Amino acid sequence: MSKKIFSIILALILVLSLVSCKPDEPHVCTSACTICWRCTNLECEDPGCADKCPGHAPVHSCESKCATCNKCTDTSCTESVCADKCQGHAPAHTCQNVCDTCGKCTNTNCTETACSDKCQGHVPPHSCQNVCDECGKCTNTACAEAVCANKCQGHERTPVIFLAGDSTVKTYEDGQFIAGWGQFLSYFLGEDVVVKNTSNGGRSSRSFINEGRLFDIAGSSYTFSENGGNSIAYDIQAGDYLFIQFGHNDDDTKMSSSYKTVYDRMTPLGEPDANGIYPTTPGEKMPTTYLPEEFLNNVSDAEKSKAEETLAKYGSTYYAYGSGTFKWYLKQYIDFARSVGAIPVLVTPVARVKFSGSEIIGGAGLHGENFAYVEAVRQLAQEESCLLIDLFADSKQMLETATPTYANFLMALKPNDLTGAWPSAYDTAYGNADAGYTDIEGTHYNKYGAYLQAAAVAQAIIANASDYTFADKVLTTPTNFVDPSNLMSKSTAAAIEALFTTVNVTNPNRTYPLPGPVVELINTLPALEDITNENYVAVGKKCAEIRVAYNALNADDRQAVTNYSALEAAEAKVKELELANRPTPIKVVVFNADALSQDTYDSTVVEGEFTLVATSDKTMEKQAGAVTYTYNGVTYEQECRLKIGGKASFGKNRYVSFTVDGPCTITIVAQSSNAAQVRTVAMVDASTATVGTFEAGGSVTITTVEIDTAGTYSVGSTGSGIYIYSIIIEYFE
Repeated sequence: MSKKIFSIILALILVLSLVSCKPDEPHVCTSACTICWRCTNLECEDPGCADKCPGHAPVHSCESKCATCNKCTDTSCTESVCADKCQGHAPAHTCQNVCDTCGKCTNTNCTETACSDKCQGHVPPHSCQNVCDECGKCTNTACAEAVCANKCQGHERTPVIFLAGDSTVKTYEDGQFIAGWGQFLSYFLGEDVVVKNTSNGGRSSRSFINEGRLFDIAGSSYTFSENGGNSIAYDIQAGDYLFIQFGHNDDDTKMSSSYKTVYDRMTPLGEPDANGIYPTTPGEKMPTTYLPEEFLNNVSDAEKSKAEETLAKYGSTYYAYGSGTFKWYLKQYIDFARSVGAIPVLVTPVARVKFSGSEIIGGAGLHGENFAYVEAVRQLAQEESCLLIDLFADSKQMLETATPTYANFLMALKPNDLTGAWPSAYDTAYGNADAGYTDIEGTHYNKYGAYLQAAAVAQAIIANASDYTFADKVLTTPTNFVDPSNLMSKSTAAAIEALFTTVNVTNPNRTYPLPGPVVELINTLPALEDITNENYVAVGKKCAEIRVAYNALNADDRQAVTNYSALEAAEAKVKELELANRPTPIKVVVFNADALSQDTYDSTVVEGEFTLVATSDKTMEKQAGAVTYTYNGVTYEQECRLKIGGKASFGKNRYVSFTVDGPCTITIVAQSSNAAQVRTVAMVDASTATVGTFEAGGSVTITTVEIDTAGTYSVGSTGSGIYIYSIIIEYFE
C-alpha cells in the first residue's frame, strides 16, 4: 500500500470517529452536544464531562437564532433544543440608533434588515428634556450628560417661543378687561407654533432670576404656576426663541414713592458714561438674610417681615438690590439662551400713559428721564448683537395717535380684577363706581391695547423675516380679532389701526349700533312727575336697560342721542326715591370732619369710632371748607373737611379705618381736590382687598355702599387728593 493511500484511509477513519462515534457510557448531565456528544455546560464538573464540546450549537429548526450566541431568541418557541434561550444579544445592525434598554433600533425611518424589529418606545434615561421627536437623541448641543453624548443631527422642528416678562406681557383670565400682549401673540401665528408665556406680574429682570423662573436655583423653595411650575431652562431647546421684556418693575426712579419693592424688584441702571452708555456691571450674590438699607430705612416692620419670608424661599443666596445693573441682568437672559442653542430677542417695555400736551413723557416711575430704561435695552441689543423689537416705540405711537382724549380707552380699569363681556361691560364699568371702578390704568393695557401690541410684535418679525426661522408662519390676518371700546371714536380707532401696514388688525365684521333706537327708548320713559313710589322700581329697571343700550353706542354716535338728559334725570329721580323709601336705621355711627380734634395728623390717632392713619411724610389735615348737602331728605351744613393729599397706602398711611358689627351701609360725602377731575375713594377689608368704591366729584358727591360682613374696613384715595366731609355707617333690621 502506498504512503498516499494510507494517509487517505487514516483521515477517513478520523472523520467518521468525529461525526458518528457515540461514547459507550452516557453523560450524567443532560448538556450533551447533538454533534459531538460532548458536554456543552462549562460549569459541569461530572468526571465524564471533562472533555467539553468546542462550541457546536444545538440544531434547532426555528429561525430565531441570535447572530452572536446562536441560541433561540424567540421566548415563545417550545422546541426542546431551544430551551436554552439567548439572554438578549442585540441584532447585528450597523446603524447607531440602538436602544439602551432593549438593544433594538430606535429609528423608525431605518430600513436595515437587522433593524426591522423596532424598539417600542424605550428612550435613553437622560434627565434633560431636550429629546428629538424623530430620533430620541438630545437636541441641546451644550448638554453634558453622558447619555446625551450622541446628539441629534438636526431634525427640523418648529421652534417654541418663550416669553419672559412682567404684567404687561402675562396671560390673564379671559373675562378680565386687563390683558398682556403675550396672551394674543398666538393670534398672529400658525397653529403649529407654540407660545409658552412664563411672564408674571411684578417681576423684574432681577426677581425673575432670583425666583428660579429662568433657570433652577439650588436650595430654592420658591414656587410658581407659570410654565407648569418649571423654569424656562427645563424645556427650552436649541432653535427655540426667548423673548425678553423687563423694565417696568426694575425702574428705581420711583423709589421715593414705593420703597417696598426695592429689595426684590428694582434694579439700578448705573451712571452712564460721557456718551450716555449705561454700564453692564456684574451682580454678586448676597446671603438671603441681607436687606438693602434703602428698604430697611423706609418700610414698616410688617413689610420687613414679609420681605424676609420671601427671601428665605430663594435659598441661601440671591442677587440683592445694588448688586449688578439692569443691563447685566438682561445679559444673563441673552447668555443663557445662547448657551442652549436658543435665540434671544430683547423687547423694549411698553409705554406708560403720561402726557405733556400731545406727547408721552418720561420721568420718575415712567422708565426714567428720557426713558432711560428703554434706552438701556436698545444699547444692550446693539452691544450683544441681539435681536430687538422696539415695542416701546410702537406703543408710544399708538397712545399719541389716540391723543389724550382717547388714550385711556387703550388701558385697563382699576381694580384689575373687573370682568365682563368685552367691550360692552368695560364701557359700562368705565367711570362707574357702582360697577366697582376706582381709576384708569397708566401702565396696564386692556384687551384691545394688548392685542395691538401683539400685532406690533408680529409686524416686527415679518419686517425682519430673515432673523426668525418661523417668520413664514406669522399670519398677516389674525385667527381672531379684538374690537376697541365704544368709548373710543371710530376715527381714532381707524387712525390707530392704520399704523399697521403688513398685519391686518381691523375686524371686517365690526358693526356699530345706531343711535335712533336709543332715542326711541328714552322717549318711552315717564315724565319726572309721573315717577312715584308706586312705579320707581320698574322705572329703575327700564333705565338700566336703556343705559346698557346707550353704552353700546360708539362715542361718535352718542351725540345723536339728543334726549340723553331725560335718561339722566329719570335715573336721578329713581335714586332719590330709593333713598326716600329706605327703612329707618336702628343704629348710626358718624365720622364728621367738624368734630376732629387736631388740625394735622402725622401719626395714628383714634377719633371716636374711627382711626386716622398718617405718617410724618404723608400727613392728613383738617381744613376749613363750608358745604351744604342733602342726604335722605335732610339738609346738612358742615364747616370743615379732612384733606387726604394723595393715594392711600393701606397698612401704612393716608386712610381712615373703622369696624362694623354686621351688615350695614357705608355712605361717604366726598369731593375731589381738583374740581376738574372726578376721583375715587376705595374701601378695603382687612386683607386690603377692595370691597367698594365711592365717587369724589368736582363738587360734593354722596355715594353709598352695602356691607354684608362684620369686620374692619379702611377708606382712602385711589390716586390724587380728596376731601372727606362725613362717613355715615347705618345698620338696619
